[in-house]
Amino acid sequence: MKRNKLWLRIRYAIRENAAAYLIRLLVIAAYVAGSIYFSRHSGDIAQAAENPLTSPNLAWAMTHIQAVFQIVGGAAVMFLLFYPFDRRWTENALRSIGMVNRTDDAPRLIRKKQDRDHPNVTVWHFRNNSIALRTWEDLRAEIETALGVIIVDTRYGKGNQRVLLFTVPAGTGLPDRIAWKDSYLSPKSFELVLGKSHIDYVIVNLAEIPHVLLGGATGSGKSILLKCLILQAVRKGAEVAIADFKGGVDFPLSWRKKCRMCFNEDALIDLLDEYAEELQERKRIFGEAGIANLDEYNKAMGTKLRRCILACDEIAEVLDKTGLTKEQKEQVARIESRLSLIARQGRAFGIHLILATQRPDANILSGQIRNNINCRICGRADNVLSQIILDSTDAADLIPKHARGRFLLHDGTVFQGFLLDDMEI
Repeated sequence: MKRNKLWLRIRYAIRENAAAYLIRLLVIAAYVAGSIYFSRHSGDIAQAAENPLTSPNLAWAMTHIQAVFQIVGGAAVMFLLFYPFDRRWTENALRSIGMVNRTDDAPRLIRKKQDRDHPNVTVWHFRNNSIALRTWEDLRAEIETALGVIIVDTRYGKGNQRVLLFTVPAGTGLPDRIAWKDSYLSPKSFELVLGKSHIDYVIVNLAEIPHVLLGGATGSGKSILLKCLILQAVRKGAEVAIADFKGGVDFPLSWRKKCRMCFNEDALIDLLDEYAEELQERKRIFGEAGIANLDEYNKAMGTKLRRCILACDEIAEVLDKTGLTKEQKEQVARIESRLSLIARQGRAFGIHLILATQRPDANILSGQIRNNINCRICGRADNVLSQIILDSTDAADLIPKHARGRFLLHDGTVFQGFLLDDMEI
């Protein structure tokens, strides 16, 4: 594994910096050749310097030439090893897309280096010249085109004076399909694997980020990602309930054997009431034991309280009050109230929501629920749905219109979700 990683580092380094490495190699070769020459002919040079016919100035130069060569040549080699040869080109490329401050200064490239943990990733260190990180994020597509890369992350360096771009070569695309394998299942509790990014596998840990909101247009692969998360939760021993008001057509018998199904409002209200009671009971016993969360409680008490997960394939179908009677609206309000309770308090007690929607309606999902869901994922979508899920139009901008199974995480990570066969359950 280490040998493969080293080889990857060498291969990507050569591909990304071929011209720079060639110049450095030539300079180092000249320095080594000069050092060898002086070491072999040092006696002849000293003898010539002592010749009475040699002028004093020339004699002094001949006496000190080897030391001067080693010092100046060594300094030149060190300078070239770290000098970013494409600095001027990079600044011009960024200037061409309007990436300048008020005094018309473009960001200045300080250096480029490989990421320690991911050999295919190049980290560009910029002095940002007072250009805020938000501007870099807004111009992401233009920067990628100008520099010929795919940006996988953008962040501040030391202080706010530097910006780091984590990139992969433009030709490094995500696969169109990744079939699910049981080997992808994370051994850590309670990590669910979402898919694969340009860097690594993308995970969400429900013990830390308890709820998930999925969005995507029809055919984006949203339902398959939802099923993949449900499968992993079942494999990890969670008690999973699925709310599907489309009659369960997307969840055949194999799913119904492993998960509790809710096909109407009454069944969902009963389930949510049970979850609310379970939350209050866990709150009581955790408080008596002086323990803060589910994992700590199970470890300390030697019990195996299971995590409870409600997955809903189309939350808008559940919460939409359009055309409902007064009694039906009261039912929906009760569902909404219970969902809000779980969204606010469920994390510590191991009760989680995975909600999916394809309807671009900001009035369906209340702010109290949405604001308590920190893990947000959006597939192919229009500006409206992307704005609802991510609070930005990035999904509409960054995910190709034809893409299926391609998603954008709330932190800007683009990943390819897994393709799951229903028989896997």
